[in-house]
Amino acid sequence: MVAYVERPQYDRPEVIRMEAEIKLDAKLWEQFVRAAQKRKRNPISLLTDYIREFLEIQEDRQLDEEIQAEAQSSGYSEEDAVEIVRQYRREKKEQRAAS
Repeated sequence: MVAYVERPQYDRPEVIRMEAEIKLDAKLWEQFVRAAQKRKRNPISLLTDYIREFLEIQEDRQLDEEIQAEAQSSGYSEEDAVEIVRQYRREKKEQRAAS
């Protein structure tokens, strides 16, 4: 199964038009399409959302590791580091909501 992903070109310069060819097992793709349809979602849009969410989780994990290392070397307590991460995530969520 080959799924073609085409993103429309937007006015924002940071978003570019692109196509990607993704090869998936046909049964896996069919299951995903049915699950997306149950949610009344376009499967390509849902897949895009999942990829975006995965990347955000990876970014958060990286940030957690960096903050933990920095906190250990700076003398911050773990609670302080946790609060810094929470504040960062709140700000990031507000930025996403505003865009």
